[in-house]
Amino acid sequence: MPFLGTIVNFLVVLVCGLIGLLIKKGIPKKVCDSLKSAMAICVIYIGIDGALDTAPYIGSELLSDGLIKVLIMVISLALGTLVGELIDIDKWVNRLGDSLEKRFVKEGEQGKFAEGFVYCSMLFCVGAMTVNGAFQDALGHPDILITKAVIDGIMCLVLAPTLGIGCAVSSVFVLVYQGLLTLAGLFLVGILPAESIAYMSSTGSLIIILIGLNMLGEAKVKTANMTPAIFLPALIYPLFELILSAFSG
Repeated sequence: MPFLGTIVNFLVVLVCGLIGLLIKKGIPKKVCDSLKSAMAICVIYIGIDGALDTAPYIGSELLSDGLIKVLIMVISLALGTLVGELIDIDKWVNRLGDSLEKRFVKEGEQGKFAEGFVYCSMLFCVGAMTVNGAFQDALGHPDILITKAVIDGIMCLVLAPTLGIGCAVSSVFVLVYQGLLTLAGLFLVGILPAESIAYMSSTGSLIIILIGLNMLGEAKVKTANMTPAIFLPALIYPLFELILSAFSG
């Protein structure tokens, strides 16, 4: 059943976000901060683990598979970040959060809605598990997204007491974004080479590491502006393969 993983992910984030609001006064700030740091380490680990996945076999006589993987990720991140900065995706996502805040949050309770919405939306929607999970979900295999839903739910439960209802509302962004990816996957999984999808995952994993560092306060990177980089390997890998084939031939 396509979209099952996305629906589960949406519901888990929504429910955990609402529960986090209900128990807001029952969780000391220092406990929330410690749990947030613990989850940040988990996020960084997930990013590193995904980035270090074995590079797909290409069989080039000129460059090793590992080097090709690094080059594709470097080029994708450079071009993707350039595109993201020119468009300023972070600004538009923040504007969306501000707009929702004005519409749904009462006067006097505003302030952290946009931060929670943007922070959780980016945390839950950028990276290897989202891209791979959505494509697998399109094939009727929701396992990856269901696993991701558990991680997202824990994070939302931890973040909602301090960042507010914006965390719960980010579930809508999860539903729309992953739903669109799954819809695209229905058309693209049979077209894109498995190697392209693998490189998309690896590139997204690098951004996950930055998200983890942001959570720890060790970095202040606009990761939203880097999201175009996740999709560029779908174009860059075939180009690499064509160039390497030409030189090898």
